[in-house]
Amino acid sequence: MALQDVVAKRVLDDILGKVCKPGSWMVLVLDHLSTRIISACCKMHDVMGKGITLVESLEKRRQPLTHLEAIYIMVPTDITIQALIDDFDREPRYKAIHVFFLEKCSTSLFSKLSSSRAAKRIHTLQEANMAFLPYESKVFTLDYPQAFSDFYSQVSIGQGEMYQRIADQLATVCSMLGEYPAVRYRNEVGRTVDIAEAVQARLDSYKADKRDLGSGPEKYRSQLIILDRGFDVITPILHELTFQAMVYDTLEIRNDVYSYRTTSGAGDQRQKKVILDENDELWRELRHEHIADVSKVVYEKFQAFATKKKLKHPGDPDISIKDLGRHIRRVPQYQKELSGYSLHLNLVEKCLQKYRSGINDLCKVEQDLATGQDAQGDPITDPMKIMMPCLFDRKVGVTDKVRLLMLYILFKGGLSREDFAKLMQHSEIPVSERKLIVNLMHLGCNILNEDRVKTPKHKLKRKERLGEKYEVSRWTPAVQDIAEYAITETLDEGYCPYLRGKPRPSSMAAMTSSTTSAPGTSVRQRWNWIPSQKPDAKEAPQAKKEGPTIIIFIVGGMTYSEMRAVYEVAKASSTHDVIIGSTSIISPGDFLGDLQELRPMVQF
Repeated sequence: MALQDVVAKRVLDDILGKVCKPGSWMVLVLDHLSTRIISACCKMHDVMGKGITLVESLEKRRQPLTHLEAIYIMVPTDITIQALIDDFDREPRYKAIHVFFLEKCSTSLFSKLSSSRAAKRIHTLQEANMAFLPYESKVFTLDYPQAFSDFYSQVSIGQGEMYQRIADQLATVCSMLGEYPAVRYRNEVGRTVDIAEAVQARLDSYKADKRDLGSGPEKYRSQLIILDRGFDVITPILHELTFQAMVYDTLEIRNDVYSYRTTSGAGDQRQKKVILDENDELWRELRHEHIADVSKVVYEKFQAFATKKKLKHPGDPDISIKDLGRHIRRVPQYQKELSGYSLHLNLVEKCLQKYRSGINDLCKVEQDLATGQDAQGDPITDPMKIMMPCLFDRKVGVTDKVRLLMLYILFKGGLSREDFAKLMQHSEIPVSERKLIVNLMHLGCNILNEDRVKTPKHKLKRKERLGEKYEVSRWTPAVQDIAEYAITETLDEGYCPYLRGKPRPSSMAAMTSSTTSAPGTSVRQRWNWIPSQKPDAKEAPQAKKEGPTIIIFIVGGMTYSEMRAVYEVAKASSTHDVIIGSTSIISPGDFLGDLQELRPMVQF
């Protein structure tokens, strides 16, 4: 079962299904995160089918509906708790309320709520433990794009709160999946161990409340691996030519919405907006394929559909994308299918235009610099020679030059200040853009030889992969190696140590005993007027194979390439499921923008 289905079941069955009364209507009040969560996994008619007559935003002004009960789903923060209290400060906004926190509520906030007038109206108060966005079946985010800046900022004020925020949300992922994994972290990056310790403390608290958390066949092999974006800075720089990654890199996509011009059934040109997600069967099938393969498959599927539905006959010429509007008008019963093919043909056409406009030449050079080898497997001995044609090509934009220069400097292991300045000047890189190259130092990369940074002693041993189909797609994201090593239990403990040592079957009973005997800190145990979870309560369905799960979490953003890599590893494994998550999902443009926002470590 996909992550979205697990969360949907929690919302529809464990929250709405248990509170909504047959034959009555209720109001659903959501904060920002819960709105995004429910939008990602539930259809509106399913929500309404549970007895919800109105969905409102906690942050906005609302009219009193004192004849109706309301369900609040929210992250317990100072702002949201105060908003809930304000709803009942003078006159009650609703007849009664049922409150579900997406994560654990602090004692101070709970005391503040319990001493307010709103407390008299609370009939249900529980922790839902689902403070994350189920983006795809094996992908989640914490909806925290500012984490890159917060994590790599040299300002220490507020970092403790950041670690706890990430830990609280990340622990709800494990709880939702029924996992109590061994926690690991990228070594020699002090902040990752701080997050790991905070996550472990939160997981121990969950384990104290729910003794069977993490039980099941081979569950002791489950791992939560916490990385920061500095573990692999090459992947977010490269041009990736698989469909999803290329679309988000080269086209204008905002909040997963793609806008394009199409011909309507009436024959007029209009702007159409579509959401790119797993509800689109063709997108789900092709998103991880190379653009060259996608181009062929989409075209063949479209022509096969046209023949099957007798839109053309044997011997007729192939239908072009320009003819789609005419066919949509002629056979409106197939409008949905034809519109889907129109979308994907448009996406492919736009991507191929970008590829032919210069990305093809960039990709070959990028792959050589990233892998350190040419397509024949020979070492790159003169990186400047292969890079110069692109740097002096007027058709190559500044952003693409910056990406190329980053790869070159990483390949060289840093440059002298003098060579750096000359290279920037000859490449015509503005001073403002030079800053983001230097800011790679925040991620542990040596950029300037005179200002070298401390780099981790333990490096990830990269796997050698032979027989790549396309020479412009030879690079493998480091997360794929990490996932494969984790499954075979060969991930270097010097690179990613266990927080509590490597678990073994014989140690699980002791671990369970030590955690379950600890006093619980959950809301349910602190306040006797909150219903406790019964021992025989129905468990949430598993979003994975029965057996251990590898959860890889990246602070500072994950790429679409890394998402694809995790799907490939999960598909190849018969014993483990693999899930990837991050504070946000980033394109190469997002990564460069994040670097631009950091304060330079050195003046240059």
